[in-house]
Amino acid sequence: MASSDPPQAAALSDSSVGVRLSLFYIFFFINAGIYMPFWPVWLESRGLGPVEIGLLIAVGRFARVISSPLIAYGADRRGNRRAPLLILTGTTTVIFLLYLYCDPVWQYAAVAAAVGAAWGTIMPLGDSLAIVNTQTRSIQYGRVRLWGSVSFILATLAGGKMLEFWPESAIFWVLMVSFVSLFVVCLILPDTRVEPAPIRMSGIWRLFVHPLFALFMLCSALLQTSHLVVYIFGTLHWRASGVSDGMIGVLWAIGVVAEIALFAVGRQFVMRFGPGWLFVIAALAGVVRWTMLADSTAVPVLIAVQTLHGLTFGAAHLAAMAFIADAIPARLSATAQSLHGSVALSVAAGVVAPIIGPLYEEYGGGAFHAMTILSLAGGICGILLQRRWQGRLIVD
Repeated sequence: MASSDPPQAAALSDSSVGVRLSLFYIFFFINAGIYMPFWPVWLESRGLGPVEIGLLIAVGRFARVISSPLIAYGADRRGNRRAPLLILTGTTTVIFLLYLYCDPVWQYAAVAAAVGAAWGTIMPLGDSLAIVNTQTRSIQYGRVRLWGSVSFILATLAGGKMLEFWPESAIFWVLMVSFVSLFVVCLILPDTRVEPAPIRMSGIWRLFVHPLFALFMLCSALLQTSHLVVYIFGTLHWRASGVSDGMIGVLWAIGVVAEIALFAVGRQFVMRFGPGWLFVIAALAGVVRWTMLADSTAVPVLIAVQTLHGLTFGAAHLAAMAFIADAIPARLSATAQSLHGSVALSVAAGVVAPIIGPLYEEYGGGAFHAMTILSLAGGICGILLQRRWQGRLIVD
């Protein structure tokens, strides 16, 4: 469905819209570049162990399952993206402060659930806003999104250096600054809208239970969830093996450099392979990456293996965005993004994260072998999707 922009949004040039969307990804991923590698370090500094950290990640992911589809459904009904983004970023900033007052695990869990409920829809709404603009303007999603990857690199490098000089408590305050900054950026996002129209729940249900959409979500869930060991325990594992905080920042950055290289040619990559084969490529790279991470913490090996992040994450993400853009009508784009983020990714992560904690506590790096199994299963789903989807809208 065509966009229906307010006059001030319609007056923006394509280059201005591209810059504003890039700023959204930049500041979102500054947050992610600190949170993903170093948040478990802050939690550990507060006395939490692997099992508790895994449970907190699971609680945050499960909280998105209900909140994210409901918020996205409201956004689709109103055709609006920017206003919900402002509300969600502001709410997250306030709730995150409560972590400072937590003591027993249940209090951490309560805050993690509230943060997850508010934060979980921000990226799907941002992606939906970006995709709508790529359909009506000369903007390439991959080239806008890659600036988020650049900021992630700089944040991880800065975070590693920060921990060499500052205590773990600094992690929290850097994250607070990033939340506030993202809220400010959302104020200047283009108010690009899809024309408001009633969306029947029957249509959403048909999307949810459609065999191809279910297969797509399962495939994406398996491949993205296979990253959980490195996301949750990668920094802690490498620290325990004697890798310096500065080098750990470099290792995270190396993975995202490879991701940037892929996003820079994202359109050509998608046109050449299509979503199904991109999922398969991500799966094969995952088998190699997780097997090697399970067997070695030698820095040269880690440097080599981290380059595969461009495929294990990047190819799978491009495949998911391409499938939603080509298989889902614009009026359901935010709902599809949210279902993908909350059900396919959050439920899967919420189920797997509590299992990973005990696995890592018992086997250390051996927990990566379990991720190899997830990648293999995701590759099989990718092959099935490639064979069954004809490249057309799956619902009207």
